[in-house]
Formats: sequence, structure tokens, C-alpha cells
Amino acid sequence: MTNKDEISKYPTQRTGGVWLIYVGIIIIFSALVGGELLIQPFTLGIGYLIGFIAILGFPFVNNKLAYGENTKFQNRMDNLFTMFNVLLCTACGFIIGFDNLRLFWLSIFIAVGIHFFGFYFSQGKMMILLGSFTILNGILGLLIIAVPFLVFAVIDGLLKLIIGVILFNKRLVSHEVPMGH
Repeated sequence: MTNKDEISKYPTQRTGGVWLIYVGIIIIFSALVGGELLIQPFTLGIGYLIGFIAILGFPFVNNKLAYGENTKFQNRMDNLFTMFNVLLCTACGFIIGFDNLRLFWLSIFIAVGIHFFGFYFSQGKMMILLGSFTILNGILGLLIIAVPFLVFAVIDGLLKLIIGVILFNKRLVSHEVPMGH
């Protein structure tokens, strides 16, 4: 159950929820049209950019959804772990390469899962859960090669969608006792 203290600690959870819902949809769509590339990188990249600008770039979206502003520490951690994600994903490209696209994309899922842990500071415990399940999904995709990649991509997108819906539904609830009680 959501309480007022949790919301006040993580005032931008609803914005984060919308972002995760959007990213989950983009991942699933990019995988469905991915063909031999498994995930269509152009669709993913352009979709990600449009969503980033529309959801995280325009202040009115956050002003409409958030219950306040993050602290400087939370913003610093978000920026740090976003950069960490860029580095991890870049490392996947350099170290793994693009000869084995299944290995590459599943490694990207794991890298993204790792970066979610840093968003605990601005989004709360659900990010630890999302990070753990995202990493587990990526590892299972590496181990269970008989299962098509698309299954793991859809699971990855659904994980983001589900956690996004949970975060979006966080409400600021007043726990004041009604008069006369």
C-alpha cells in the first residue's frame, strides 16, 4: 500500500512510471518488427528519443504527474546511473560486438537491469525489483537458447510496462483522521 511518506520520498514516481510504460511498448514493438536484427535499432532509437523528449524533456509532463521535485541527490544519482547505462551499453557493443545479436541484445537487457538499481534513490524499491527481474530475464535468455529471443524481448517490455503501471498508480494519500473520530 502506498503511503504519503513513500510518495514524498519519491515525488517523480508517476513520471517514471509513464516513461517505463512507454519504453516497454517501444521495446516490444521494436522486437516484433526486428526481423533478423531481433530488435529494430532504428525503431528503438527514434522511439526512445521521441519518448525521452516528450516525457522527460518537457517540464509540463513532470509538473502534471509529479508530487514535487526530486532532491539534488536524487537528480545526481539519476544522471550518474543514466551515464553508467550509456557506458555499459557501449561496452556491450565494443566487447560483444554484433556478430551474435542474441548475445548482444540480452547483454543490453542485463546492462539496463543493472542501471535500474541506481534509480532506487528517485523511484523507490520497485526499481530494485525491476532491475532484478530484468537481469534474470537476460540471463535466462542466455542460458535457454531453445526459447526464441522474441519471448525474452516481450518479457523485458512487459516487466517495464508492469512496473511502470505500478509507479504511475502511486497516489498521494492523506492519512488524516476525519473530524470527530
